Amino acid sequence: MGYRSYSYEDYIRAMELLNRRFGITKVSRKLNIPKSTLHYWRRGIYRPPSVRWMPKPSKELAYVIGVMLGDGYIVREHHYDYDIELKVKDYEFAEAFSRNIAKVLNKRFRKPHWSESHNRWRIYYSSKAFYTWYRRQDLDTLKQYIEYDGDTVKYFLRGIYDSEGTNYRCRIISLANSDLELLQYVQYLLKKYFNIRATGPYLNKKARSIHIKKNGERIRTSHNTYCIEISRKRDVQAFLSKIGFSIKEKQLGLPRRRR
Repeated sequence: MGYRSYSYEDYIRAMELLNRRFGITKVSRKLNIPKSTLHYWRRGIYRPPSVRWMPKPSKELAYVIGVMLGDGYIVREHHYDYDIELKVKDYEFAEAFSRNIAKVLNKRFRKPHWSESHNRWRIYYSSKAFYTWYRRQDLDTLKQYIEYDGDTVKYFLRGIYDSEGTNYRCRIISLANSDLELLQYVQYLLKKYFNIRATGPYLNKKARSIHIKKNGERIRTSHNTYCIEISRKRDVQAFLSKIGFSIKEKQLGLPRRRR
């Protein structure tokens, strides 16, 4: 018999019944959870991984959410690795993500390392609890963490612009993504909290079109991608001063530096 992974809801439901003085045998039969497991939970000897970490609104979590909706991703390997991972060309971006996710998970900071096979800086942390929580989220459920206060909005925007934003010579700041709802939400946040106007969304790349990277690599896009643009001078200046990028070249509107 394989190991059963209990959700946060399993734990909460069981503890509610136990705290209402239901017997362990009755709770075990009702929820199909072994009595030995319930005994450990009730005495605080053990808790499932999904409840060892719970999301708390913070600027660090907001930044991580912004990155996860851009370049970041979660991956499960085998039955025991639950990784939050980022592979990017900019060391400063990888380091900023590492510092924020380390604080969110209450783990020791890791320096990004260069992956020759991917030609990227790579950073990853393992957390079954974060993995389980994040894969159940959508944009609507994440909004309570994004709009908790002004700082969380700022760091969410910085995270997603670090991921998928560009700054052309401090004249046009754009953000590209395949999710129209997400881009429209970013427009709303920029306007409501910073009085910054972003136009669009505009169609950026059509699905199945060929995109040629600077190194000559040809990529066929799988989805339509769209972009929004900040182009008025005062709005560009407001973005750079109030939100900004973690990446120095992006903040200054300079070409990306080579490793």
